[in-house]
Amino acid sequence: MADNPKTPHRLQALISQVRWNCRLASAGGAYYYSLCGLLLRLRQLYKWEHGLQPWQEPEPDAVLTWVAEQESVWDSLEGAPWRPLTWDGEIIEPQEVDALNRHLLPLGLAYGAGLSRGLKPTFFLGELAEARRRGELTILILGPELARDLDGTPALCQGSLIYARKQALAFYLWDRLSDPMQQNNEFLKIALAGYRLALKDLLRDPEAHEEQFQALLAAELEAAIHHEIGEALEPSLRQALPAVLETYPQTRVELWARGLKDALAEVNEFGRLSYLIETRDLSSLALMLAWRPGLYPLLMPELDPACRRVAARGDWPALEEARVQALTRLRRTAGGLTELLAAKESAPSPTTLKEIEQQYLAPLGL
Repeated sequence: MADNPKTPHRLQALISQVRWNCRLASAGGAYYYSLCGLLLRLRQLYKWEHGLQPWQEPEPDAVLTWVAEQESVWDSLEGAPWRPLTWDGEIIEPQEVDALNRHLLPLGLAYGAGLSRGLKPTFFLGELAEARRRGELTILILGPELARDLDGTPALCQGSLIYARKQALAFYLWDRLSDPMQQNNEFLKIALAGYRLALKDLLRDPEAHEEQFQALLAAELEAAIHHEIGEALEPSLRQALPAVLETYPQTRVELWARGLKDALAEVNEFGRLSYLIETRDLSSLALMLAWRPGLYPLLMPELDPACRRVAARGDWPALEEARVQALTRLRRTAGGLTELLAAKESAPSPTTLKEIEQQYLAPLGL
C-alpha cells in the first residue's frame, strides 16, 4: 500500500463505509441472541474496538457506558440504508464481495460479507494473512481486522468462498477457555495436555503462556477451515436446507436442520473429523468434543466412545469407523428430509412441520 499515495485515503474511506454497515448489521442482529450471547458478543466487540488482547478484561463501568452508547446508536439507525462501498470511483454494493476483493487482495486486504445466524447480514474487513485454493474453493484467512460487527463468527462459508478469521477465533477461544464451567471438562484437559498446558496456569498468567495459546489458535483455525470445507462440499442438504430456512424460520426444525448441516460437515470425507484423523490431532479432536454443540451427541452418538478409545489407546481406526457410520446415517436422514420436502413443495403446510418433527426430532427426544 505504501507504493500508492492514494491508498491511505481511499482505504480510510472504505473502512468508514464498512463500519457503517457493520453498525447496521449489529443493530439488526442483536435481538437474535439470548441475553447471555449478546453480552458475550458485546464484550468481544468492545475488546476489538479498543485494541485489547482476548485475555485483557476492561473496567466494567467503561464497558457499561460503551454498551449504552451502542444501543443508542442502534436505535438511531432504524430504517437506515446500507451504504455502498467505493474504490477508485467504482461504486460497489455491500454484498458484492468479489468485485471489491479484486481491488483489495493484491493489497493484502480482504473483505467479507454474507449471511450468518438467523440469515442476518454480516460484514468484516481485515488484513489478508493467507489465500488458498482447494479445487473450486477459495479460502481467505484474515489477520487483524479493520472493521467487524457484533456477529464475529470465526469461520464462514459463502458458496465457494470460505473465510477464516484468526482474530475473531482468538476472542472465541479465550471466552470458552475462561468460562468457569470449563474447569472440570475432561476433554478440555486432554486437549490442553497436548500443549503441555494446564487451564489454571493459562488463566492465571496468559502472557507467560502466549506461545502455547498461539499454537492452539493455529491448530483450531485449521480445524475450523476444514469444517467449512466439509460444509461447502457436502451435497446431501443442498435442496432441503434452503427450503427449511425459508419455510420454517426460527423453529425447532430450523435448529435441527442447522445442526444436521454442521454434523455432516464434521463427519463427511472432506470435513473436520477426516482431517483430524488424517493428522492424528488428538488435541483438536478433544476440543471438538469438549465444546460440541448440544445436538451433536444426539446426531452423532458414536463419536464420544470412539474418541475415548483414541485418547485411551490411540485407536484411530475405531474413530474412522464411527465417522463413516455417522455419515451414512446422517446422509440417509438428509435424503429422507429432501424427499419429504419435495413431495410437499407445492403446498407446504403446518402438517409438513409436524411430519418433520415426528419423523426426525421426536426420535432424538426433541
